[in-house]
Amino acid sequence: MELDANSSPLISPADVEHELLVLFGGDKNSNLVVRVQGAAQPEDRSDAFQALLQSLALYNPTAVETHGVTVDPPDARTITRALLVIADKKLQHRLFEYILSTFGRKLVDPLAEILDSGRGGPLYARMKALRSQLLGGVQDLRLTLETRAMLEADLGKFLSDDYLAMLAEHEEQTQRPRVKKLAQEVLHLVGVTFQRAFQRWPEHAEHIGHSISRGFVGRIQLGEHPVLIRRRITQAIAEFLWVETSSDLRGAVAQLFGERAYSGLVGSQEIELARPVYNEFAEACWQLVAEYC
Repeated sequence: MELDANSSPLISPADVEHELLVLFGGDKNSNLVVRVQGAAQPEDRSDAFQALLQSLALYNPTAVETHGVTVDPPDARTITRALLVIADKKLQHRLFEYILSTFGRKLVDPLAEILDSGRGGPLYARMKALRSQLLGGVQDLRLTLETRAMLEADLGKFLSDDYLAMLAEHEEQTQRPRVKKLAQEVLHLVGVTFQRAFQRWPEHAEHIGHSISRGFVGRIQLGEHPVLIRRRITQAIAEFLWVETSSDLRGAVAQLFGERAYSGLVGSQEIELARPVYNEFAEACWQLVAEYC
């Protein structure tokens, strides 16, 4: 018996919408409109900072195509102003849509393996492996050929592929409500943890701006300017978010998995947002910086 291929996902757009309403007070603000767009990949825009450069008059239209043109790097005040774009609540709403739709699922998706119990799923495969071990153990009983053949035939009939698939499907149906609830709890933890970090962002932006500014030595090539600024800012954002959220998130998720309601469901499996994920999210922050500076 196979699982329905159209089985509903653990986290739906409605779940993301609900968390956005909770995080941004949509239940108290009738003017808030929530729109979930999904997890579209950001485009590669190496000249995304061009608008900021123009606003700072770092070059003129005739100099853009000129090789060898150098410009002064932005000062700490300019970088800080750019970083503070992320503190805007409306823009944060867009960021959290991205966090919950994309990065929240990186924590939730491994939970789906618990439910992948149909034919070809890990639970079904483990059951077949157990059957093979059991049949292999029959040989260790040193039975006569006739007795061994009867036992192997009966075990084979009882532990048929259809029977194992039925057991796996039953397990999926039994566990789905618990796993679904756990997935929603994990999604909420992601939202709350990142929201706390962004509440501290304004007080850190100036320090980060000065740190980035001190990293520049002399004038830089005009053509390298957008790429360099982008790399420095995304690295700084990723580092800040990693420091501010990774430990809290890891501890909160571990505590959640240890609760009695989920006992034995996940076991010692550790699920967390890996460091490269923060780099991807920092790129999403950069898109807003480049767009609104």
